Amino acid sequence: METPRNDFGNALSVDADAVGEPGRRRFRLLVRSTSQSAAIWMEKEQLAGIGTWFAEMSERLDSEQPSSDPDVEPLPFGGSFDLDFRASQIGLGYLDSESAFVIQAFNGDEAEESSLPFFRAHLSRGQCRVLSHKIALVVAAGRQICPLCEMPMDPAGHVCPKANGHAIGVR
Repeated sequence: METPRNDFGNALSVDADAVGEPGRRRFRLLVRSTSQSAAIWMEKEQLAGIGTWFAEMSERLDSEQPSSDPDVEPLPFGGSFDLDFRASQIGLGYLDSESAFVIQAFNGDEAEESSLPFFRAHLSRGQCRVLSHKIALVVAAGRQICPLCEMPMDPAGHVCPKANGHAIGVR
């Protein structure tokens, strides 16, 4: 694994949240080490994918290699961050030798300038179990999904393509 520009080592705390109104929200992963903090902005689908992967891997590891690693709730984060960037790519992994998950991200503004990751942190199994649950809650708190077309519905109403426009105002 290549050395990133910002290596947080073992994360002290990790959390996820969304900023803004449903339909216009921005998503981010929050990570704190002993000396710095990061806000990693990403697409909703990227955050959902991280949560799903952590949940599946945690479940598999807990059944194959049981651990006494306790669930770790995130600590509160302040309003300012040492790193505040948009991720263009995110890499996830698990290091058997350290019994830790790894997350690394490339800075979207510098993606073409560097082949090295911009950020990396190690997360415990307990942190990942809690984080995957939190991500599911953050992603689900958005707009309701139309039961016909499975697309997000705006608060002002929804023109469903599967209803050929006949179900204007579906709620």
